Amino acid sequence: MPYYPIFVDLRDQDVVVVGGGEVAERKIKNLLTQGCRIFISSPRLTPYLKELVECGTLRLIDPDSLDESLDTVFMVIAATDDPALNSRIASKAKERSILVNSVDQPRDCTFIMPSVVKAGALQIAISTGGKSPALAKKIRCELEDTFGPEYSLFVELLGIIRRELLSKGKPSSDNKLIFERLVNSRLVDLIKDRDIEGVKRSLSSLLGEELPVEGIVNQVLSGR
Repeated sequence: MPYYPIFVDLRDQDVVVVGGGEVAERKIKNLLTQGCRIFISSPRLTPYLKELVECGTLRLIDPDSLDESLDTVFMVIAATDDPALNSRIASKAKERSILVNSVDQPRDCTFIMPSVVKAGALQIAISTGGKSPALAKKIRCELEDTFGPEYSLFVELLGIIRRELLSKGKPSSDNKLIFERLVNSRLVDLIKDRDIEGVKRSLSSLLGEELPVEGIVNQVLSGR
């Protein structure tokens, strides 16, 4: 069966990572940007993970207490170097209807982690359904060349414009046409070229007097 693609809000959720090696470290580095509370369970930790525990960024769970700790968490990542142990952890999570990812063991997972291209709020997820992470990584590298940092600013700009337009209370059909013109314009190229005046002219042409173009552009692009 194919996986159903979703993006999950982890803010203020409890996430347990089992394992203390390089793989667990990589998973935790990604989780640190998500606003969740991260718990780690492992008898051995990398120096980086030890430092995070010591400063209170990670909360350490004694492996002997892991079972009872799973009762209240939102997500579990099994990232040990023991496939059998990862499978047992995955089974315990499934018994509790907890989201679980068992590293390199798709059959034990209720979700898998895609390879992701990030440019600010823009995220493009690539997955091969666990069949070839290497191919997913290759595609990610190719997309990173296409969707550079200019897209981070472009998305931020579009977000402000969308909020302002929706606040006007106009028919959704009118807004839809404006949004389509914006995303099909040369704005992202102008942003990439650092042509702020060109961005202002383009937006003025697309939006007319609907919005305070000067203020919006300065808010996003000034000093960037």
